[in-house]
Amino acid sequence: MAEKLGVFDKTKIFLGEVRTEMTKVVYPTPQEVKTYVIVVLISTAVISVAMGLWDMLLGHIVNWFFQSVA
Repeated sequence: MAEKLGVFDKTKIFLGEVRTEMTKVVYPTPQEVKTYVIVVLISTAVISVAMGLWDMLLGHIVNWFFQSVA
């Protein structure tokens, strides 16, 4: 019959598994990080402008609608 493990034993096993998995992690190079940051900033800017234009267009449509109804 298998012996039940205590919380400290389980924690020790868990931390050992974490250490093993962390040795498999491949971190990006500084150049890759720079590229990813630029992509995110450009994407954010483009989407922000597109959403702003869409908001202005819908605002004009709503204003036109309520002015024509009144």
